[in-house]
Amino acid sequence: MRSHSPKSGPIQRAKLKERARQPRFAAFLAITFSAMVASLVALAGQTDVPQITRAPGTIVPTGDYPAIETLSGGIVKAVHVVDGQTVEAGDVLVELRHPDLSEEQEVLLGQLMSNGRELTNVEAVLAVLDSGAPVSPAQVNALKEKSFDSAAASLELYSESQRIQSLSIAQQQETLSILRNALSFAQERVSRKDANLERITKLYKQGLKPLNDVLDEEDSLDSLRAAASDAQVRLAEAQNALRQATSARAEETLALREEMLTQLVELEKERAQLMVSYDNVSKKLAGLRLVAPARGVVQSVAYPNPGEVIEPGETLYELLPTREALVVEARIPNSDVGHVNTDLPVAISIDTFDVRRFGKVEGQLQSISPMPLVDERTGETYFRASVALENAVVGEGHFRRPLQAGMTVVAEMTTGEQTLLAYMLKPVQLTMERAFNER
Repeated sequence: MRSHSPKSGPIQRAKLKERARQPRFAAFLAITFSAMVASLVALAGQTDVPQITRAPGTIVPTGDYPAIETLSGGIVKAVHVVDGQTVEAGDVLVELRHPDLSEEQEVLLGQLMSNGRELTNVEAVLAVLDSGAPVSPAQVNALKEKSFDSAAASLELYSESQRIQSLSIAQQQETLSILRNALSFAQERVSRKDANLERITKLYKQGLKPLNDVLDEEDSLDSLRAAASDAQVRLAEAQNALRQATSARAEETLALREEMLTQLVELEKERAQLMVSYDNVSKKLAGLRLVAPARGVVQSVAYPNPGEVIEPGETLYELLPTREALVVEARIPNSDVGHVNTDLPVAISIDTFDVRRFGKVEGQLQSISPMPLVDERTGETYFRASVALENAVVGEGHFRRPLQAGMTVVAEMTTGEQTLLAYMLKPVQLTMERAFNER
């Protein structure tokens, strides 16, 4: 009977085959993995991936932003809006108060009322004078009842003066009548005496009368003629006095009319100046109530608070119009601005809307600012770019939403293409460059 050694048994041979199979399987795995890596590297070297730069920005309306400012300054009385609130044209944004302007308005209003009273009094006096009738006590009392005290006092003094002058004129007219009668009587006596002298002279020539009688008659005639001449002089003086009194009475009326007309012109001129000043102050006070000139979104600039003092000319708000065409103002980093391709579309994601549900908005790059700007917060340099939006909404169907001015966005712009392998090797390349540049 043949005996078998332990080394040549079936179990031993199976173990030997298993040991021989393991190195071959490991080699197969290594070759397969190496082939896969080589294939991936080759694919990465041939696959081009677009280079994207992401520029943060804000949706803004086209055109200028209306600046809400106050020219006179003042103290904040009430604030009616908050930052980002949409307002309609005419809505009150903030109310200010200005104690100095309010006091000035009250003073001017008082001056206007006083001027108006004086003007009414002057016009009342002129109306009475224009009537041409004598001033009656009833007219004076009527003016007093209307509280036209100045006009009543002026007309009362004028009426009393006119009454006194009229009495004087009446007396002078009576005196003038007496003087006329006296002159007529004196002239009659002169005529009779002259006739008597002629008769006595004839008798004297006939020798019937002595010379003394003739001389006595001549002396008497001369006396009568002197008296008649004196009466004529007194009559002329009385007539002159009457004319002067009549003229004085008329001149008093003219003087009062001239005085009233002068006051009327001065008061109207003063009123015009007061009205201009009052209108200016009223406009300044109206300007303390700041309203929205158009529909838009409020953007705070000075963040006013009640009780805060606002300087003249200070801008409190900017109003972003909502009915104008919307564009994106993006900030392109200085390192990427030279690689931006203006012919390719721009993909814009809205920060407030989830990109997975609402998607992105397509846009087109319109312009890039020629000069760089500096971010005051970070100190980084950037270029401002304007991107036109193809749609004023984002999303579709149930997720459709309108875009509004003031929303923050990220604009994705293509700056070129690069292989996937280059992207993978770039960290290694940068590390090597920094390593070999060290001293």
